[in-house]
Amino acid sequence: MPYWETTVNLPAEMVYHAILNYVKAGEFSKGAKVKRLMEPTYIEVKPGDAAFGERVKIGITPQGDKSQVQLDFDFRGVAAVWLALFAFDLVALIITHDIRALIGLSFAIMILIMITGSMVGRYMDRLSKFLSFVEQTGVIPEFKKEAEEKLPADVDALYQRLTRTYSAVYGRDVRMVERKIQSYMRTGLSREEAIKKLAESEGFLEVAEEKPKPKPSLPPDTLYKRLLYKYSVYGRSIPALERKIEELTSLGLSREEAITRLAEEEGLTGRLEVAEEPSPASDIYSRLVNLYIRRSREALERKIEEYMKEGLSREEAIKKLAEKEGIT
Repeated sequence: MPYWETTVNLPAEMVYHAILNYVKAGEFSKGAKVKRLMEPTYIEVKPGDAAFGERVKIGITPQGDKSQVQLDFDFRGVAAVWLALFAFDLVALIITHDIRALIGLSFAIMILIMITGSMVGRYMDRLSKFLSFVEQTGVIPEFKKEAEEKLPADVDALYQRLTRTYSAVYGRDVRMVERKIQSYMRTGLSREEAIKKLAESEGFLEVAEEKPKPKPSLPPDTLYKRLLYKYSVYGRSIPALERKIEELTSLGLSREEAITRLAEEEGLTGRLEVAEEPSPASDIYSRLVNLYIRRSREALERKIEEYMKEGLSREEAIKKLAEKEGIT
């Protein structure tokens, strides 16, 4: 038997969404978590003040244009505590033959009854008043939602990777990603948990766990120079590098954090051997690439080769061309 039930002159779909919004906004219980959903007939909630894992179960039965709403409670956690106390006091009574053990048990049971009774009365009253309001107005009120915690940067990165993958590989847009995230959230997961679950199903988390990226030990300025060198020498461009950095800063990262993350993705965060370190001419070469942006990389390389035919090394040729172009 439910603890409380009532009939509301509203369709089940409307009652379901009204109660769900009410719970998610923190009005039913501050910090409450939706643990299970079955649209439009069932909502299971863990209240924010649940001391022993209590659950509130809200059932909605369609009856044409009306709905029957039932409120039930799961006090298995409280029952487990009561049994543990009973067993402890029983053992104490057998060992000590002290009647005070029974007094202590009675006192503990009274406290548990007060806790559960207070919870039942509180949530019955809140739900009753809320449904009366919705029934009278015929409108699902808009609530100011509790401040949602900002997604950690790694979860944001997973989300961006999911959207890019679904767009490039599957030919689907962000709406498909959102639909999958929402389907996980309907099982009671938070948005962060749903994103991680979807990323895990796509094999992203497994790869990340198997091959953790080393923590950078170099300052962003050094990493940026390495990125400049790689983007200029290996057929990309400086504007392409800046666009990548802007994409990451749009996610809330600072420019330094964006440079560091991009350097991690490019495998540039480790300390290089002396032979691998970019030469002083690499920065000059990058500036030459920018200067020749309206011409072509082939034209730039031809100019460098002309100087090298005179017996200069590649680095000397780059410096000489830079002097000629007035950018040293």
